[in-house]
Amino acid sequence: MWSPGREAQAPTGGDPAGLLPPEWEEDEERMSFLFSAFKRSREVNSTDWDSKMGFWAPLVLSHSRRQGVVRLRLRDLQEAFQRKGSVPLGLATVLQDLLRRGELQRESDFMASVDSSWISWGVGVFLLKPLKWTLSNMLGDNKVPAEEVLVAVELLKVVMQKAGPGWLQV
Repeated sequence: MWSPGREAQAPTGGDPAGLLPPEWEEDEERMSFLFSAFKRSREVNSTDWDSKMGFWAPLVLSHSRRQGVVRLRLRDLQEAFQRKGSVPLGLATVLQDLLRRGELQRESDFMASVDSSWISWGVGVFLLKPLKWTLSNMLGDNKVPAEEVLVAVELLKVVMQKAGPGWLQV
């Protein structure tokens, strides 16, 4: 996962620290399923969809936490979760779902919200963001580009709390 100054340290896959679930190395059939793409719609098979999402979403967030980075890119996650030469085909869908749930936020949206007032932030969060999400899903333009930087919102809050009130002092 990417953060300033960590470009050269991008993960190359595998699990040298033993931080991946046991099925990663032990259950070939399950991993083949988990590495396959999501169906176009959750309604096609909600059990399969939920199973994949239940595996990948927490893994993406815990990987970010373990790496100590709040900025994520699809490309870096694909590299980090490479297994036997394959990358998970559904990671973009997982990131879209995490964006929809507010657990991730596009860096550009996050930076715009930092600079805005409470009123404009509220309008953005409660009116514009849901509207944009609805329109992008209806029009089919809801892809996450491999190079787009996303922010892990909860992890950022934890980092800011640990840093204390003077974290921004120069």
